[in-house]
Amino acid sequence: MKIIVENTVCLNTGDAAILLAIRHILRTVAGDGLKLFVFDSQPEVASRLYPKNDYADLEFNKLLSESLFRYPSGSGLKDRLKPLYNRIVRTVLRQFGPNSALGRVFFSSSDRRSLDIYQEADLVITTGGTYLVENYNLERRLNQFRFDAILGKDPVFFTQSLGPFKNTYNRRELSPIFDRSPLILLRDERSKNHIVDMVKEPRKCHVVADAVFALADSDGIARKLASPEPPAETGRVGISVRHWNYVNDGEGGMRRYIESVREIATILVRDQGKEVTFVSTCQGVPEYAHDDSKTARAIIAGLDPAIARHVSVDASFHTPEQLMALVKGFDFVVATRMHMMIMSLCVGTPVLPIAYEFKTKEVAKRIGVADLVLDIDTVTPPEAAEKLGRFAGKLDHYRRTTLKAVLEEHASAMSAAALLKPVLENVSAHVANNVGKRGEQNPPRLREENHEDESKRVIEA
Repeated sequence: MKIIVENTVCLNTGDAAILLAIRHILRTVAGDGLKLFVFDSQPEVASRLYPKNDYADLEFNKLLSESLFRYPSGSGLKDRLKPLYNRIVRTVLRQFGPNSALGRVFFSSSDRRSLDIYQEADLVITTGGTYLVENYNLERRLNQFRFDAILGKDPVFFTQSLGPFKNTYNRRELSPIFDRSPLILLRDERSKNHIVDMVKEPRKCHVVADAVFALADSDGIARKLASPEPPAETGRVGISVRHWNYVNDGEGGMRRYIESVREIATILVRDQGKEVTFVSTCQGVPEYAHDDSKTARAIIAGLDPAIARHVSVDASFHTPEQLMALVKGFDFVVATRMHMMIMSLCVGTPVLPIAYEFKTKEVAKRIGVADLVLDIDTVTPPEAAEKLGRFAGKLDHYRRTTLKAVLEEHASAMSAAALLKPVLENVSAHVANNVGKRGEQNPPRLREENHEDESKRVIEA
């Protein structure tokens, strides 16, 4: 079975973990003959990080909305003409097809192959994550969904945190996309409420756990819970940090956050005798826009030298499997990146969470640590010290509470397989065979006009 997973950013290990979790869930339905065509923002780098030798069933390709379209980066004549060029591209694809004489003018051989992959695919999935929120410009995502419509492919939405959608343009453009999707999976009730008035059939919207919980070592966690004694301490703690452009009070807010994490590191070393390692899901890839190790080094630079000797930065890239193996050796993790939090929990390592978006608070509620969450917008060193003390002082209680919840989250994440089964049974590998032959089988139903400013920078999270 050929399945497309689009809108991925696999240079982010959290995003890659979502992809591997989707693969794991799909295998329970489709079996071992599964082939995933991954349409990513930077496929060449993703192919290097996840080579064929280790991931034979994954093929990385350039995201069509970024390969076929041109996006303004300024206000010159060329930039003003790019929206017109994009409309022509959509028209050529819709009316003539990629392999027509005119199509060969606009589409390279690799683009035509990508379009053929779409036409031959059994199903399109737009990956899970948090990319449909209005902190980010949504135009590239909307353009990808427009291509899906032209090609007759209505995507399944894998576990999302999304909305709220207050922008009239976004609501108008997303509503028909949600309506045509056969299945929408959401990570929390809050996200479901954000689209309940944008979907004509809300019964196809299901709240399930984040897909990465499907990777949980359920047997290992069950063994830990069955043991009357807590695991022996290693004396090591991991901390995940990030720079956040949208923190309250801007630079002042980031300074407050950095000082709070610095306080946590100091207490861990001075009062608890721990060795601290900063490590995260976004690091070690020069081509990626985010490097959490830079924030980690800024924190360490302000530590007392006697404390700093016991604090290190692991700045290397790690695949999801490698990262989970690493955090398994920590007594606990202080996590700002949500998927650092989830991957730690998946191997039985308890977590003190720092939330930068509502998605982390929702996960914290589900696993029973809502009272411990530190909010990046309000956290202060005294609050960080107090909650760390409470967490570390009752670590075995919080470990057992969260690990019991992780088993439930694992079952919830895996329940997506049963929801996907009827969708897979109803799809055809040749739905879009007649696209581009005038009077196409699945005409696009999205508006072509009134596109918002595409020059606004898109930031991945």
